[in-house]
Amino acid sequence: MHTMAGKVCVVTGATSGIGRATALGLARLGAQVVLPCHSLERGEATARELSQVSGHEVLALACDLSSQASIRAFAGDFLRTHNRIHVLVNCAGIVCHKRTETQDGLESTWAVTYLGPFLLTRLLLPTLKRSRPSRIVNVAGEFHRRVQLDLENLQLQHGYSLVRAGGQAMLAKVMFTFELARRLEGTGVTANCLHPGAVRSGLLRNLPWYLRALASLARPFMKSPEAGARTPIFLASSEDVAAVSGEYFANERPVAAAAHAQDVVLQRRLWEESERLTGLA
Repeated sequence: MHTMAGKVCVVTGATSGIGRATALGLARLGAQVVLPCHSLERGEATARELSQVSGHEVLALACDLSSQASIRAFAGDFLRTHNRIHVLVNCAGIVCHKRTETQDGLESTWAVTYLGPFLLTRLLLPTLKRSRPSRIVNVAGEFHRRVQLDLENLQLQHGYSLVRAGGQAMLAKVMFTFELARRLEGTGVTANCLHPGAVRSGLLRNLPWYLRALASLARPFMKSPEAGARTPIFLASSEDVAAVSGEYFANERPVAAAAHAQDVVLQRRLWEESERLTGLA
């Protein structure tokens, strides 16, 4: 991995799991890491711990990815104190076995796992461009292969299931990455997404009891958060991928995403709908 000294990195979902391991890995490489956190108290405790372990500065700022107002407030707070950002890692995500809605009236898994990162990325994009070369890394997953994107039912008001909600959010993240990379050509900003593998993480707490039971049986065969963080750290820091953009990675190697994720027309339509849902149109 390349040194990250002098680099500013923003990592979401960093109070646990892959996000925490990614933030620690980047801090150990010398980066100044900023954590947007739903719970500022928990975020500040995490930041203090990561600072002590890494020997480099880690900061926490309030940011609730389920609230578009909170995301905008975070962007404002961050940009008042930072005029550079070299890496954005969108790692946060949730799974809900029952359909719920955020205060913005959006299905929760969709809002937190995909639409919040879309808005955050767009708000930070001008600063990423000014800080070039810079990188955007989106953590997605293989469940994107199991669902199709239905633009008429993005809120899953019909046919909700945990697998469908999580898969749709991951699929949207992959498609957003591909469309974003295309729009960023020639700017000095790259955008890639990845599958971290089957990781032991706090997300498993939100599964229904029977899936938690299955997950507990599979736990010995699952990756640690540190192993799951290797690919996002690689994409954020390695010189080997400094010029690579618009790819889907697993185990630090590019792999083909699902064919339906590569539909350019659908990617553009998703982008336009995402702008409408976030007030960026």
